[in-house]
Amino acid sequence: MATFLKCIFGPQLLRLNFRLGLTTDYQAVTAERWGDTVLTSVSVAARILLYTSPIVLPWALRQGWVSLSQDGALFIIKFLAGISMVMVGALFLRTLGRVSNPAYTQFITVLNNATKNYTMESKKVLSQYDFDFSGWPVDWSVLGDLPGDESKPKVYLTNNNGSSFTKLPMDLLAWLLTHSFGISLVYPGSMSLMRMLVERPLMEGRSKLVLENGGERNKVATMDGNMIDTMFVDQRDKTHGSTLVLCCEGNAGFYEIGIMATPVQLGYSVLGWNHPGFYGSTGTPYPGQETLAVDAVMQFAVHKLGYRPENILVFGWSIGGYTATWLGMNYPDIKGLVLDATFDDLLPLAVPRMPAFMSGLVARAVKNNINLGVGDQLAKYNGPVRLVRRSQDEMICTSDGELWSNRGNNLLISLLSNRYPSLLSSLALNTVTTLIYTPGGLDMFQDKEMEETFSQFVIENGSATPATFGEKLSDEEKGRMLCYLATRFMTDLNTTHCTPLPAQKFLLPWDPAVETEFVTVEKGPGDGEAEKDED
Repeated sequence: MATFLKCIFGPQLLRLNFRLGLTTDYQAVTAERWGDTVLTSVSVAARILLYTSPIVLPWALRQGWVSLSQDGALFIIKFLAGISMVMVGALFLRTLGRVSNPAYTQFITVLNNATKNYTMESKKVLSQYDFDFSGWPVDWSVLGDLPGDESKPKVYLTNNNGSSFTKLPMDLLAWLLTHSFGISLVYPGSMSLMRMLVERPLMEGRSKLVLENGGERNKVATMDGNMIDTMFVDQRDKTHGSTLVLCCEGNAGFYEIGIMATPVQLGYSVLGWNHPGFYGSTGTPYPGQETLAVDAVMQFAVHKLGYRPENILVFGWSIGGYTATWLGMNYPDIKGLVLDATFDDLLPLAVPRMPAFMSGLVARAVKNNINLGVGDQLAKYNGPVRLVRRSQDEMICTSDGELWSNRGNNLLISLLSNRYPSLLSSLALNTVTTLIYTPGGLDMFQDKEMEETFSQFVIENGSATPATFGEKLSDEEKGRMLCYLATRFMTDLNTTHCTPLPAQKFLLPWDPAVETEFVTVEKGPGDGEAEKDED
């Protein structure tokens, strides 16, 4: 009976022999295939109607297709009843197909065994299949409430940046804007249509991580009940494997085809995760759910995978800079932050991308409900930082193609202002902004005198940076010092927003206590010996 019920409501099976190097797509029989087609079509149509309802419903009312009268209500009820009958029939067809398919019934048996007794052995057998992640058993919970799980968190972090609104009409409209289609515009990867479009590439990417890199998929439960889809590549047997790179993806990024590839190539151990609502992860990527999700992933890395915070390097790309800096703010002992193509604040980027007449409403929606203050969070982290700026970035610029409008510049200035307040004079700020607004300026700048001055200060005072540093310098020297510090914190990359970060540009965060950093680059086709890139 249990097997039959699982055939009705069980997860979609995608691939067989997933871990055995014999990966093949699951072949559904005709009845299951037709049933899935109907169910998927109805689901897609319903989501399209939901997304377009603010436009479609008023138009349908004006055309008389939908009426608020008794006859109109009766028509809607009959229509929904007809759709329900179609879906029940499709569900019946799919069930018949699954019951008659030996491959699916065998998978259901394996899933039932793993659900009843989830051990390393049963997980190994279950991992031979790639299937809808909703059916995957929970591997670790931040609440520490799983049977036999002794790796429980020591500290629980609370989230204080949840959405809220007052009783003002504009605030209510802003809330409705955010919770209807606004969050999907900020995080398009959370849209179910997007997940359907990229399912095949995600499956291929997941296969590669598992088969070629020995990746292990885990389901992590958060404090608010969401289930986060994660992938861990353990390379502790390699040169850099003792360092874990925790990856925070962009607003349309998934770990399967995202930024994990670069640190994996370099031999680091890597932990990727999908935002709430992205493919296998449940929930919606509001700031509150985002921070609880990344907190659960971090605690999973510490308490289950066995990495200490000082051996965890956090890598955030684009909007992933929000959760990355949140970790830096709440886990100050991490090894450092690498922030690639990210920004200081969402608001200056959101307003220009919406119609001008909605600017006030959009500003209120962002401030009240999706306030991603990356710069403010970075200001509360005092550890090593590396900023990567894309000089041709088309996404985080407020003026297309203009380097001065790249919000990565604002993030850098915010970082310098908070760490070295005594260097801030009008002349000094003008000097450093002129440098960072100049294409190629960061690469060309050299100032041995300021380098020696700063090195001498570090030798005498250690890595701490008191607020009084540089107060005795002249305004001209302060500007030169800010320029020197800008070249240490920021790396320029002459490419667009979505180009994968080259391995040679994945530099360790700059630590003022260390004069020179090295990063080992794996040998590639046509390369000589693996080289050390001195920064």
